[in-house]
Amino acid sequence: MSSLKRTPTLPPGTKPLDNQVAGHQNTDGKIGCLLHEDGTVLKPVQYPPKGQREVEFYQEVFADQMSDDKVLLQLRDLVPKFHGMVHSPKESDARFMKLENLLLDMKHPCVLDIKMGRKTYDPLASQEKIAMEIAKFPPAKNIGYQISGMQTYSPSTGKAQKFDKYFCKNLNEESIVFQGFGKFFSLDGVLQKEVIKAVIVGLKEILEWFNKQRTFHFYASSILIVFDGDASSPLSFRTSTSSSGLKGSVAENCCNGDTDSIIENDFSNVISSDFVDTMTYSQSEAVNPKVQVRMIDFAHVYHMPEEDENYIFGLKHLIDDLHRLLKS
Repeated sequence: MSSLKRTPTLPPGTKPLDNQVAGHQNTDGKIGCLLHEDGTVLKPVQYPPKGQREVEFYQEVFADQMSDDKVLLQLRDLVPKFHGMVHSPKESDARFMKLENLLLDMKHPCVLDIKMGRKTYDPLASQEKIAMEIAKFPPAKNIGYQISGMQTYSPSTGKAQKFDKYFCKNLNEESIVFQGFGKFFSLDGVLQKEVIKAVIVGLKEILEWFNKQRTFHFYASSILIVFDGDASSPLSFRTSTSSSGLKGSVAENCCNGDTDSIIENDFSNVISSDFVDTMTYSQSEAVNPKVQVRMIDFAHVYHMPEEDENYIFGLKHLIDDLHRLLKS
């Protein structure tokens, strides 16, 4: 009897998403995130209750008849735009969330998936699950975040590199900043400080929202950071104000979790692309249109009427650590 698993039939007009750095991949008979011919991304719905919880989260945030809750409305600018559900005609149990694709206009996207929180297990987790999550990356207890996967780009070679969960798990509280973020935010060894500053602006927008909201608690949720590694892409800033009142520009991708990508050679010595004499960036500073920052992965989101201290703790540490990288 053959041990080969049947390859699922993809929905019409789709293909595997090449730039996925974390989450369930298009391997071993499973369907991961897909790129639709209309430019959107299809994210497969996980098995209940996780998958249905994420679907209901998107449906609540993007409901046609949404409440007058301005804080909840602002969340629409911080997550991928939701365009409804898609069903696969030949896979009866396959459903997909149709999401915005921020990689659409990028020639050479650099992609970073950061899982947020000291606790990445939800309130319903078993003791076994809690122990397993803690063991994945013990430094998360102190810094409140961890890298799930990333993709970089080298203009000199014209090649992209992916770094998987094994590379990420070997980082510690210091190396995650200088060997993790230092690698991601560098193009051929040159640290892209304007990109980092744009990312900090986006992260501060998310922090501003969390300081106001008392509706959700996010567990095992991620922040996705993307910038274009194209050497010809201008790094000029622009000012934008969203319709919901948040300043700046932020964006998305779709998937998170464990990865099975390629570990390339490490390089920790990076060259500063400029000298930064101040570490203060106001919300009025414009965000590079080629830099995107979005919250993703909502299979473990719960309604709770108090501050999400777990997420805020990690977000503050992440911002502080990017400031440290800027000073290097």
